[in-house]
Amino acid sequence: MGGFDKSICDCCVCPMQCVLEQLIGVEVDVDTPISGPTTTITGVKDFIMSTSDAGDIPVCQITHVEIDDPTNTIITSVLSTLKPIRISNGECACCEDPMTNLLKSEVGNNIRIEFINGSFTDELLGVGEGIVVGFDIDILDIYSTCAITRVIPETQQQINDPSRPSRRTTSPPTT
Repeated sequence: MGGFDKSICDCCVCPMQCVLEQLIGVEVDVDTPISGPTTTITGVKDFIMSTSDAGDIPVCQITHVEIDDPTNTIITSVLSTLKPIRISNGECACCEDPMTNLLKSEVGNNIRIEFINGSFTDELLGVGEGIVVGFDIDILDIYSTCAITRVIPETQQQINDPSRPSRRTTSPPTT
């Protein structure tokens, strides 16, 4: 995409548009900060995703895209469009870069990803500039790194499992 490396959109919007362009004609669940419609992508141009029945959605508002039962071709296309990770300036340096660097060390592992408007546990398939791709039980998840609010590795999830007995007390110790 021509605008990549030239604007504030570099860290998540341009990479998300590149991924969405590979999904034209595919039915997806789209999460934004306020909604999550299921729709078919009909076009992606000028940072707007057009859909069959959910209207036009600004790419900068897309926090997560879910594809139920993706084909191997879709998975390969999405992974091949991930932009290389680079050192950023400005907002991307303090928000996107640290999470991208953390997650790239988790590729191949199961991890719980919480993002604006939801959370899922996935096996991480790939991490690129501004985009994280995960897979779990026939569902492909594509996250905007800038919208991730927390990640919990599988080993940490087991430690935090509320069904396990805890040594923590419910009230603070008395002095």
